[in-house]
Amino acid sequence: MKTRSIKCNFKNSRGNSLDARLDMPVDIDDTDIDTFIIFCHCFTCTKETITTFRLSRLLAEYGYAVLRFDFTGLGNSEGEFSSTTFSTTRDDLQSAINFLEKNYQPPAFLMGHSLGGTTTLSVAQDYDYIKGVVTVASPSEPDHVLHHFGHALTLLEQNIAASFEVAGQYYDIKPGFVKDVRNNDMQSCLLALEKPVLIFNIENDALVNESNAKEIQQWVKGETTLINLKNTDHLLSDRQSSSHVAHQIINWLEKR
Repeated sequence: MKTRSIKCNFKNSRGNSLDARLDMPVDIDDTDIDTFIIFCHCFTCTKETITTFRLSRLLAEYGYAVLRFDFTGLGNSEGEFSSTTFSTTRDDLQSAINFLEKNYQPPAFLMGHSLGGTTTLSVAQDYDYIKGVVTVASPSEPDHVLHHFGHALTLLEQNIAASFEVAGQYYDIKPGFVKDVRNNDMQSCLLALEKPVLIFNIENDALVNESNAKEIQQWVKGETTLINLKNTDHLLSDRQSSSHVAHQIINWLEKR
C-alpha cells in the first residue's frame, strides 16, 4: 500500500511549536483509518532518524496512521534542547496525544525507540484510550542516557551547564536535566502500567543492554511480550531488521 506524509505541527504546554509528520496510506481517507499511533524518536535524534522514519512508514503501508514528531529543540521543532528534561519530553508527547485527539482521533498505541520508548511507557497509563505500548531498544530508567554525558556529568552535578557529544555532534545541556531524570521512578510507574507492552531487545546492543528489556518486562503490571533481535544494531540500520520488527509489531497490534 502506498503512503503519504502530511506535514503538521502543534504546540506543547510551554508554547513551542513542534514539527511533525503524519504517515498514512494513500488510498484510505483519514476518517476511515481504524488505528492511530504515535512514534517517539530516541535521545538527541529526530523524527527523520532511520529507525523512526522507516518503522512509521512501514506501519503506514499496512493501513495504520503514525504520527512522528521532533521533540523540543531537535529537528525542526522550536525551543532550546539545553533546557529540556525527561519531564518536558513527557509533556511534548502529551501534547502530541492531545493534537491527535482534537484533530483526528485519539491514538490507540504509543511506540518509541530508545529513550522515546521509555517516554511512552511513562505516560500510557494516563489515557484510557491507549491500548498498549511498543518499545524498541529502550532503557528501563531515563537516567540511562547519562552515559552519553562523559566528563560533562561531573560539571552538571556541580550545577554547571555543559555540553556532551553524540555521534560527533555536541549538545548543550543544563544541570536540571540530571536531577530530573534521576527523580523519575520508572519502576513505580511501570508497576502501575496495566496495559500490554511489546518489548524489543537488541542482542549485543552497544547502547542499551538486555537488562533494560528484562527490567521493563518484570516491572510492567500488564501483559508483556519480549522479542530478542539478533544481527542488527541500536538503530536497526539494515532494512531487513526494520521490516522484521514492523511485521512483528503488526502481528501484535492485530491481536489487541
